[in-house]
Amino acid sequence: MSVVIIAILIVAAVAIAEVVLASKWNPFYFTVGLPVFARRIERRSLADVSLDQLQRSSKTATAAPLLFRQIGPDVIAFREEVFGQYIPVMRGVIRHDPAEASVSVRGLLNWFVLAAAVVLVVTLRRGVILVLPYFLAVFAILYFIQAVRFNRVAKQLLEAARPDSRDYVQ
Repeated sequence: MSVVIIAILIVAAVAIAEVVLASKWNPFYFTVGLPVFARRIERRSLADVSLDQLQRSSKTATAAPLLFRQIGPDVIAFREEVFGQYIPVMRGVIRHDPAEASVSVRGLLNWFVLAAAVVLVVTLRRGVILVLPYFLAVFAILYFIQAVRFNRVAKQLLEAARPDSRDYVQ
C-alpha cells in the first residue's frame, strides 16, 4: 500500500472517530484539547442559560444553528452539525469558573486538523513548504467562520447575564 493511501486512511480514521465522539456528546472529547479560541465573560453561573435560546441565536442566514448540550453542572458543549455547510476546525465548550464568577467560551482544535498537518509533514517532508500556504489559507478561512460564530455565543451569554439586557444596544 502506498504511503499516500495510508496517510489518507489515517486522517479519515481520525475524522470518523471525531464524528462519532461529537455525535455521542462525549465529555472527554469536548473538554480535552488544544484551545485555539477563548473568550472570558463575567457571569455568575450557567444555571439560567437556555440551550434553546443559544441554539436559536447561533443560526445565521448562511449557516445552521450550533448544537448545544449540557455535559456537566458547569459545562456546556457545542458543535456544528455533523455534516453542515463547511468543515469545522473547532468544537466548543462553555465552562463556568465558580472561583472567579466567570464563564469561558473555548474552541478546541479538532483532532483531524492535527492529524492532517502531521500526515502532510511526514509524507511530503520538504515538499510540505509548497503545500503549507494552501493548508494555512484553508484553515484560516474555516477558523474565521467558526471564530465569528463562537464569538456570537460569548456575546449571547454576556447579554443574557445582564439584568436588563433588552436595554443594551451594541
